[in-house]
Amino acid sequence: MILAVLVAARLLFIAFMPQVYSKDLYAWLHVIDVLDAGGNPYKDTPVLNWPPFWMQVLFGIGKLAKLTSVSAIHLIQATLVLAEVVTATICYTLITRFFKAASTGVLIAALALNPISILLSCQHCNFDVFAGLWILLFAYCLISYDEDHSAETWLAACFCLGMGIFTKTIPLILSPLLLAGVGRRSITTNIFGSVLLLTPVAIGMGVIYTLAPAGVSEHVLGYRSMGGWYGITGLLNVAGVKGGNEAYGAIAPWLLLLIMLLCAWRVRIRASLLPAQVLVTMLILLVFLPTFGPGYSPPYILWFLPLLPVYYTRATPALRRMMVAGYCIVALTYITEYAFFPSHGAFIKAFYRSDEVSHLCDVMGMSTSQSLIRLPMFLCFVMFFIALLRNRGNVLAAGKK
Repeated sequence: MILAVLVAARLLFIAFMPQVYSKDLYAWLHVIDVLDAGGNPYKDTPVLNWPPFWMQVLFGIGKLAKLTSVSAIHLIQATLVLAEVVTATICYTLITRFFKAASTGVLIAALALNPISILLSCQHCNFDVFAGLWILLFAYCLISYDEDHSAETWLAACFCLGMGIFTKTIPLILSPLLLAGVGRRSITTNIFGSVLLLTPVAIGMGVIYTLAPAGVSEHVLGYRSMGGWYGITGLLNVAGVKGGNEAYGAIAPWLLLLIMLLCAWRVRIRASLLPAQVLVTMLILLVFLPTFGPGYSPPYILWFLPLLPVYYTRATPALRRMMVAGYCIVALTYITEYAFFPSHGAFIKAFYRSDEVSHLCDVMGMSTSQSLIRLPMFLCFVMFFIALLRNRGNVLAAGKK
C-alpha cells in the first residue's frame, strides 16, 4: 500500500503540475547530449562534480530514450522514483525487523506523501536519492551486524558505503562507524573490507581522471559546494561580512574532520553499535554537513531523510513532537523554494503569468533572500542536531559494550 501511494503521488504530480524543472535537470540533459556526441562530460562540461555513477546512469537513460522514444526527462524522473521505491522498501523492512513498527499512516506520510521527496524527484530531478539509498543500506547492514556479528554482514556494510562514496563522496564521513569491532575481526577481513570500501570510487575516479585530468581536478577534486545561500555562510552573506564565506569555508572541513575523529575514537572501543547508536551517530554526521558545512543544496536532505522515519520510532515523545514540528517547517520551506526560486523551476509562474510574479520570483531567488527564507529551517536543523547530541544512545557518549 505504501509503495502504491508513493508511486501514485508522484505520477499525479507529474501529470497535473506545470512541467517546470530545476537548472540541474537541464544540466543532465546537456550531459546526455555530450555523451551521445561521443564527448567527455568531465572535460566538456562543468556540471559533474562527483564520481561517475550518475554519468553512467545518464548514459543508460540517453540510450533508452533513443530506443523507446520516451522523453529523457520522464526517464530521469522514473529512475529517481524507482530509487525511492527501493528506499521505502528498505526503510519499512528496517523498521519492522529491528524497531517498534510505526503505524502505516505515519509511514505513508513520511515516505509516500512527503512533499520534499516529491519535489526533489519530480521537479529538481537530482540524484542524491541514490546516495541516501546506499546510506540506508549501510545502516541496515551495521544494525544487522550487531545482531549476528557476521564478517559477511560487516563486509556488506563496507560495500554499501563504498558504493555510496562512488555515487557521491559525502558518505565517506560515515566511515568511522566501521571501526566498531575492528580489533575482533581478522586482519584479512579488515583488509578486504577496506578494499570493498575504497575500490569502487578508486576505479571510477581513476578512469575519469585518466581521460580528463584537468576537468576532474577542477570540477570534482576541487569542488566545494555553494556557500552563501543557507546557514552560517548565508547569514554571513546577509550581514555583508567581507571574506566571511571564504574564512568559514576554510574552517568547516576541519570541524567535520574533528567530529569524525571524535566519533572514530569512541567507536573503536566497541564490539558493535547498538541499533539506536547507529542511527544517532549517522544522523549527527549527516545533519552536521549541510547544517554547519561550507556549502548547501536542497537535495542534501536526501542523505539522511530515509533515516528519520526509522529514528522516529526510537525517539522520546518530546523529540517526536520536535521532529513533527520541524518537518512541517522544512516541508513548507521546500514548497516555497520550488514555487518561487527560478533556479528550482518556480512553478508559481506557470499559474500566475505576470510581471509582478516574475519579479517577485527574481527577488526571492537572490542569495540574501534565500538565506532568510531558509532561516527557520536552519534553526530547526540546529535544534535537531543539539537534540541528537543529547540523546543517550549517542555513541560519542557511550562506554564499552
